[in-house]
Amino acid sequence: MSPFGGKRYSSTSEAAASAQPIGPAEPPEAELVARFRDRIRLFAMRRLGDAAAAEDVAQETLRRVVEAMRAGRVARLEALPGFVFQTAMHVCLHGRRSAAREARAFARLHDGSDAETESPDALAELVGAERRAAVRAALGRLALADRELLGLFFYERLDTAEVARRLGATPAALRVRKHRALQRLAAALGEEP
Repeated sequence: MSPFGGKRYSSTSEAAASAQPIGPAEPPEAELVARFRDRIRLFAMRRLGDAAAAEDVAQETLRRVVEAMRAGRVARLEALPGFVFQTAMHVCLHGRRSAAREARAFARLHDGSDAETESPDALAELVGAERRAAVRAALGRLALADRELLGLFFYERLDTAEVARRLGATPAALRVRKHRALQRLAAALGEEP
């Protein structure tokens, strides 16, 4: 059984054979959200240990599920709980991998211990040093609020809840501010956001 209710099937053919087609009784989006949002948040909270990240997972999972239903990729209503569970699991894994990559990248920038600089290749050392200098210069061109926000997330490695407490903002507002600050940093570096 999946944590979202419904039977887990060992194969798609088994699921298709035991389910009824989705017809006019398809649940509206509001009913879908009401039915699964809290379950997804609890599932994500247990996996990630961060309430703000769990809320992000719930929103992204529901967005993907609604999109899949609109595109007709969910053929049977009885398969919906399993589909929601699998989607939530994939979103959690993707979020975890992204956060780890992001943390490693900023740690290398902060520590100056880029893998390329450890090689004896002089060109790699030069490129690594130039890249770090370019990022530092781009950070210097950002507004003070953006530098402070990025510093709390990536230099001090604080989670969203702690940054929200320090800055007196909601976690949802901070996620938007962080995203926009990273876009401005990419623009200052001359890269596509």
